[in-house]
Amino acid sequence: MSENGMETTIDGEVKSPDQVAASCAQEVVELRSAVDNIDAAVIHMLAERFRVTDMIGGLKARAGFAATDSRRESDQVARLRTLADECGLDADMAEAYLHLVADAAKRNHIRLACETNQPMWGAEGGC
Repeated sequence: MSENGMETTIDGEVKSPDQVAASCAQEVVELRSAVDNIDAAVIHMLAERFRVTDMIGGLKARAGFAATDSRRESDQVARLRTLADECGLDADMAEAYLHLVADAAKRNHIRLACETNQPMWGAEGGC
């Protein structure tokens, strides 16, 4: 919703008689297409990330390692916050992203360990 509590349907504005509104709406449509492509790339990258972290989880389970590596997580938080700052992104958002994917990866590690009857040391909740 806009600041005045109304909503603008961009597709409807593309054919507006107001040339400024129509031009801006068309540019929004084109930029949204770019955003859609970026979102698709992000999903593909996440799938690849989880393919790799699932391999890590299998190795951790086989060795009896814990799902959690606090030092690695701390290092990653610092690294991604710095990278976000360098890229002009909100560092809190980068950290939230890391926690989201790291927590999901740890859950997958525990699930993989349970599926292969190789419980991980310190696995919360067990199998």
